[in-house]
Amino acid sequence: MSDFLSKFNKDKYDDLVNEKEDKKITEEQEKEEETLPELESEPQQKQEEQASAVESEETVPDHGALLNSGPLSSRSVRRQDAEEDVEIDLDYARKKRLRMWLIISGSVLACIVIFFVYYMLVHVKVEDFVDKPVSDARTWAKENDVEIELTQEYSMEHDANKIISQSVSAGDKIRKGKTLQLTSSLGPDPEEVIPLPDFSVMSQEEARNWIDENKAENLQMVTEYSDDLEEGEFIKLTIKDSEIDPSEYMRKDSAAVYYSKGKEVFEKNITIPNFTGATKEEVEKWAEANEIDMTYEEADSDSVEAGIIISQSEDPEEKIAKRDKMKVVVSAGKATVVPNFGEVTADEAATNYPDLEVTVKQVFNEEVSYGRLISQSVKADTKLTDKDNKNVTVTYSLGKPYLGDFRGQSEGDLPRLFFDEYQSKGADIKYIVKYVYAPEVKGTVVGMSKFNEFVPMTYTVEIRVSNNASAPPNTDFFGNDPEGPIEDPPLEEGDNIEIDDK
Repeated sequence: MSDFLSKFNKDKYDDLVNEKEDKKITEEQEKEEETLPELESEPQQKQEEQASAVESEETVPDHGALLNSGPLSSRSVRRQDAEEDVEIDLDYARKKRLRMWLIISGSVLACIVIFFVYYMLVHVKVEDFVDKPVSDARTWAKENDVEIELTQEYSMEHDANKIISQSVSAGDKIRKGKTLQLTSSLGPDPEEVIPLPDFSVMSQEEARNWIDENKAENLQMVTEYSDDLEEGEFIKLTIKDSEIDPSEYMRKDSAAVYYSKGKEVFEKNITIPNFTGATKEEVEKWAEANEIDMTYEEADSDSVEAGIIISQSEDPEEKIAKRDKMKVVVSAGKATVVPNFGEVTADEAATNYPDLEVTVKQVFNEEVSYGRLISQSVKADTKLTDKDNKNVTVTYSLGKPYLGDFRGQSEGDLPRLFFDEYQSKGADIKYIVKYVYAPEVKGTVVGMSKFNEFVPMTYTVEIRVSNNASAPPNTDFFGNDPEGPIEDPPLEEGDNIEIDDK
């Protein structure tokens, strides 16, 4: 026991304490090396290596001195090593300060990023709306919370409802809620006068180019088929308001210029049915549905009912094209043949033809003898069906006019007698009146220059009428006897009065 305790003298105790301190310092250095970054910059490494070399030179003791110094020198070395470890702790503090600066820099950068994000949230990049529809700009503005202020003006370069300019250039930013000013086109000015050229000397392509260049939107180009003009040839120019002269045409006026498409040619792909025995209505429906130029010709038939097809111009099962011509013969039913009325008398003509509506007239004629036919309104052998007018007027001759005896007749009956007997039957027979003194009562025909004989078709006869006002009155005319004679101033013999158109 005494030997064991003798080992724990003051020097050995110091050595034991120094060993514990060295061990503790070594463990702390290992921990610090684990926390340091794995890679350091090359200049720092070189600086540390140089510092370590200097410290090694300064701290390495002379070997002989160490041998001579003994335990005391060993403790001094360990204390110097401990002081060198404290210098390493100072480098660690520098790195901590660097880490702090990095944190501060990161915070500043984060603030900048937050501000940038905020700026991006309240601002929007403006697109290029020039030559785009106004509707596109309105849609964009609604999506990005931007107001639109629209101004419109006429423009030849931009189509209607297309944007001409914008207050904020494309690519620039605008704050949400602000107003973007746009100018849109109303198209060309409709009130502008654009004199129309002579389209008759222009081709269809030249006319189309002129319309496009002058923005004549109300001037329509119409093409239509023509059997007479070649394709592309001018047909006509029409202006809706006929009072507008082509030299005063304005863009707002409605007009149309027509050019030919040439003759329309269709393929023969329509099969012709057999129409014999079919009705006319069936043929009309087929022709309309297939656009056939159908001609209907009527013919009488004793065996085919009216309205039924008798024959057709094209054979059944043949092929025909649209707008081709075709003809069918339609039955008009049984026909009535108009006779030659010159072979019958006037009485027979009026009674022997119940299928015809015969009107018989008799007139005077110097050249055709009495009872002979002068004319008939419908030629003989003409066939009349139920669809035709069956009125036939036949005229027979009364021969040469025969002037009758009108003596004893009243002067008042003369107009009727001459009209009924002569003038209504084609003879221009007139009379003149000569008043004479005679025993007959006044107004009685007492004489004629000619009577009871044939006269020409145009003739004027002299009729003498009594002027005796004192003769007894005609009781049949007045109905009763007068109280006394009626006296008129006497008419001198030789006076006469001519009555025209009687």
